Amino acid sequence: MKLYNSLGKKYDPLFVSSDKIKVYLCGPTVQSPPHLGHGKSAVSFDVLIRFIRSLDKEVLYVRNVTDIDDKIIAKAKEEGVDYKVVVEKNSILFHESFSSLNCLAPDFEPKATEHIEEIIDLISKLLEKDYAYLTDSGVYFDVEKYPRYMELSRRNIEEAIAGERIPVDENKKSKEDFALWKIAKDGEPYWNSPWGKGRPGWHIECSAMAKTILGLEIDIHCGGNDLIFPHHENEIAQSQAGYGIKTFSRLWLHNGMLRLDGKKMSKSTGHVKSLSEYIDIYGGEVIRFFFLRSHYRSPQEFSEELLKETQVTLSNIKEVLIDSQKAEPDKEIIEKFNIIMKDDLNTPKVIALIFDEIKNIKKNGTDADKIKSSIKEIMNVLGFELTSIQDSLEDMNLSDLSKEFGISGSSNNELINNLVSLRDKYRFENDFNKSDEIREKLLSFNIELEDNPERTRWFWKNS
Repeated sequence: MKLYNSLGKKYDPLFVSSDKIKVYLCGPTVQSPPHLGHGKSAVSFDVLIRFIRSLDKEVLYVRNVTDIDDKIIAKAKEEGVDYKVVVEKNSILFHESFSSLNCLAPDFEPKATEHIEEIIDLISKLLEKDYAYLTDSGVYFDVEKYPRYMELSRRNIEEAIAGERIPVDENKKSKEDFALWKIAKDGEPYWNSPWGKGRPGWHIECSAMAKTILGLEIDIHCGGNDLIFPHHENEIAQSQAGYGIKTFSRLWLHNGMLRLDGKKMSKSTGHVKSLSEYIDIYGGEVIRFFFLRSHYRSPQEFSEELLKETQVTLSNIKEVLIDSQKAEPDKEIIEKFNIIMKDDLNTPKVIALIFDEIKNIKKNGTDADKIKSSIKEIMNVLGFELTSIQDSLEDMNLSDLSKEFGISGSSNNELINNLVSLRDKYRFENDFNKSDEIREKLLSFNIELEDNPERTRWFWKNS
């Protein structure tokens, strides 16, 4: 399996010597609710975890939560509440959204405030080794003391800093240096440390938590490509300098940004779309499938039209699988899928494979169920739980609907199709009261309708 490694900007094989593949994903800073960009990152690397595990490889998966930083404190002041209220409220929203997207829970989800002792220990090491210095405002990493700085982004320091909105601090030796510990101002939350009451800088938490849970060296570090500089650059420097290791993480994977009107989504500028809002409208599965239509490393444009198109596309796949019978997956199809995914998780190519195999269903007669089972297995690995569609459908008691509308069918699948046809008849006759009634009745069974010029499609409504 090869993955594009931002460290070196080349494809590298995923080779591990330990029993478990150690993965660290930079999780959310919870000063506000999640936006669609958070969803893209979560889904991108959820697919990575799922695929590796589908190959019978063990993964130790860590996704952190930044529960203290300047933005959280500012938000708490704005709302007139304790910072913990902001953290708790938004953490719940993130968890709910990730669950709706069917993202796996990490094996560990550490919070910065739960690892203050380990953070202080790392900062102490950096001071002892003269990679850091103390000022009246806190402790800073001395970039000039670490010659390998910028090895990830490979940018000129002056050029990189010019694009960052970093507060000027006259206590720093140079503007490139970054905070490891910040002395608390009046009214701000704080923890005791050898250097005074304060809180950790943003970058130091991930280094300390990754080492505590995963050890000195990890296999894969993930996050959005907006974190390459300064966050991940600083993680590398402080981890390798403080712990005395050559390589903090062997592979660095970064997802592309989600774009809205040609600009990246950003909480700091307010240029965002609410993740929860669109999950409520379209369902988690549609949003998840939307993200997978683009390669995880590519920028992706967002629009309502693309979401609606995605809804139809996913509906088409489900419609093919709805009446499938149990069969062994076709080994050749699964092998094609594995080869595609081993080439840097090429999900758009996987979706193309799925539709190629859907076309083959009509040509293969008795092999149709093997193809459908293969598609189900592929979709399951991608995070869509479709294995029980047929069982769930037949378990539904639609007898009242059958009697109410005078519709029959040899199966629930056929009964629903006949009911949809009756609704189309009512729509054609402009009897919208009856057509709306059928829609609402089906919706009560978690069956949603989508009207198209050609015909009405039905599919499972996502919870």
